[in-house]
Amino acid sequence: MTVRKIGGMSVHSPKRRIALLMVVVLFFVSVTAFAVPSKTYDVRIVDGEKIIEVSTSHTEPELILEEQDILVNPAYGDELELREFKAGEDGSVIVIKRGVSVSITNYDGSTYAVFASGTVSDAIKTAEIELPEGASVNYSLDEELVEGMEIEVYGAYDIKVKINGAVYEKTVSGKTVGDAISKVGLGISDDDYTKPDESTPLMNGIEIEVIKVTTKIYTVTETLSYTTKHIYTDELEAGKTKVKVEGVNGVREIVYKDCYIDGELIDSVIKESTITKRPVDKVVEVGTKANIKPSTTPSSTPISDLAVPSYVNIGANGVPTNYKKAINAKATAYCIPGGTTSTGEKARTGYIAVDPNEIPYGTEMYIVSADGKRVYGYCIAADTGSFINSTDWTVDLYMDSESECVNWGRRDIIIYIL
Repeated sequence: MTVRKIGGMSVHSPKRRIALLMVVVLFFVSVTAFAVPSKTYDVRIVDGEKIIEVSTSHTEPELILEEQDILVNPAYGDELELREFKAGEDGSVIVIKRGVSVSITNYDGSTYAVFASGTVSDAIKTAEIELPEGASVNYSLDEELVEGMEIEVYGAYDIKVKINGAVYEKTVSGKTVGDAISKVGLGISDDDYTKPDESTPLMNGIEIEVIKVTTKIYTVTETLSYTTKHIYTDELEAGKTKVKVEGVNGVREIVYKDCYIDGELIDSVIKESTITKRPVDKVVEVGTKANIKPSTTPSSTPISDLAVPSYVNIGANGVPTNYKKAINAKATAYCIPGGTTSTGEKARTGYIAVDPNEIPYGTEMYIVSADGKRVYGYCIAADTGSFINSTDWTVDLYMDSESECVNWGRRDIIIYIL
């Protein structure tokens, strides 16, 4: 190579200069290439119910999660689902399946507490439990795991079932006799029961007897008799009645369920009782209006010591001419010398005993016998008789002596309400 010096400079030949220029160009191109940033793409991170949208240039899911400070811990059952992840492509999805704590009880009684994600089958695999042939689980194997799930693995057992005199040998998987019965079929109904009972744990060789229960359901129609109510009225004469409302019987339908074992009735219960037609009470009016008049001239003086008030006018026939109403009734007599009435009054003739529900205390009356031969006279309701709730308007008249009570006996009377 020829070099010429110009002043203090060395000048290369033309070929040398071209080579140097190419080196410089390649250097700048490489520097520029390294300075261009990498391509980013959109990734969706699904973490349980949380969804995060990110833009990243990383192509490895672990780095993408680390970039977002998202921790995935396999020790707690966390797993990555990357079926929809394609590095560098928009729309890629990273699914984090978080582990949950579940317990597993094996058929031999051993228990396991594990962290797992996914399904019941995944949890059993995590616990390294191998399901023996014919074993079953209390959940479907493809059921999603949830926190706190209690999984039970049941072994397979050889059992004998006696039903309707026949014996069947079966292999079933379950926890109790009830589980076995529900799986063997054999026409067992909800009404049937077993010996031993359904809560008994299963074991190899257990013998189960099914007691068949037959039932009969039928409906009985029952008559509901109406009741008769009496209404007392002074618009009818005493001794007369009038039907105001006719009575109508009602109907009740009763559904029975009878249970039989070996044809013998062991129980009968009412499943339902419905009144399809309500009874209508019969209403009868009973007359209380006085229909017997005393003789025009009473043959005795009043027994009562109480003075007749000035506003009461006694007619020539010995009965009041001014009164509110007259009632046919019956009267007995009683004597309690020195006693006190229910209202606190000292017992004496003129204070009589009544049913206060019919004749209120304090009611003023004038009483004569229905034939007019005896006059009790002016009196006041002041005591309660032993005949309370009677329906014939009976009153008890106070007398001064037992002999007078005997002499009075029981008489038809007319009560004039003043």
